[in-house]
Amino acid sequence: MNDDEAPNRIPVDREQSRSWVEVAQSARLMRDLLTETPPAIDGSPFSIIDGDLPESCEKWCRAYLSSALEHLGMWADYVAPLTFHTDAVVHHDARPSQTLARAALESASQAVWVMSSRDPREVLRRHLSLVLADWAEQRKAEVDPKRKEELRQQRLQLLDILETHKINVDDPSYLTLVTAAAQEVRTKFSAGDLGDSAQVERLWRASAGSAHGKMWPSLELRVSVELDGQPFTFPDVDAMSAILMLANRVTQYGVFRFIDYAGHEPQLAERLRATSLRWYARIPKVPGAPERLEDVPGYPPPRPTPGAPDRGR
Repeated sequence: MNDDEAPNRIPVDREQSRSWVEVAQSARLMRDLLTETPPAIDGSPFSIIDGDLPESCEKWCRAYLSSALEHLGMWADYVAPLTFHTDAVVHHDARPSQTLARAALESASQAVWVMSSRDPREVLRRHLSLVLADWAEQRKAEVDPKRKEELRQQRLQLLDILETHKINVDDPSYLTLVTAAAQEVRTKFSAGDLGDSAQVERLWRASAGSAHGKMWPSLELRVSVELDGQPFTFPDVDAMSAILMLANRVTQYGVFRFIDYAGHEPQLAERLRATSLRWYARIPKVPGAPERLEDVPGYPPPRPTPGAPDRGR
């Protein structure tokens, strides 16, 4: 085999890419659910928490989740386009998929971390901790001295208000946010299929390393094969799938929790059904697939087991 004939790509079969497509379609469905969720109703957790806050917790959590879904939406358009061309060939590399998944995971984890408490005071504390951290980054990026000073004063004013109410804020790292969000999802939503905290940390660090051009993810997250006596390496499909699935699970949970906090959980089941039917009718299907979602085996999924709060949300 000469150099021109040496393979540098291997095909990804349908079973290997199934989870990639699931993440893609989930992102589209969650994006519609979030976009179509009305403002919080009176008496909902968000309405109680926001009160006279200068920065709405509802608004910021929606923004975190929208950011996550923008990144996963780009993945969806790449891996599962709504229009197919028979001669199209899609090349998959590890770094872009890990970078998009990492961005989605970090974005959604902020919302999940804020909403993982049912204590309004704690939700407020977490929310304003992230607001202050956001403002600090904004101030660092500002080049106009006058505006820079305005941002400093804005931060000091909010700190004074928090001190008056004896609320202590912190500045959690992205690792803290991601592992805490994964723990929340693991115990409340996903039946423990996310891996433990050490595995979540490894996935996050590997995706961050890929995004920053570090060498070690490109060495460790690859598989080696030998063809005609020559070694070749390719991206590890399972590693790509793992970070995408983690980002998707955290984002899903965040959207469902957001709907609950806005007071619209009673309508969620019907909205989810209607959105699923709409998207299933629109997406391209493999030969032999049912034309209607109602005809897919196993649909609708079984209702959550009574006595397991939040797992079905």
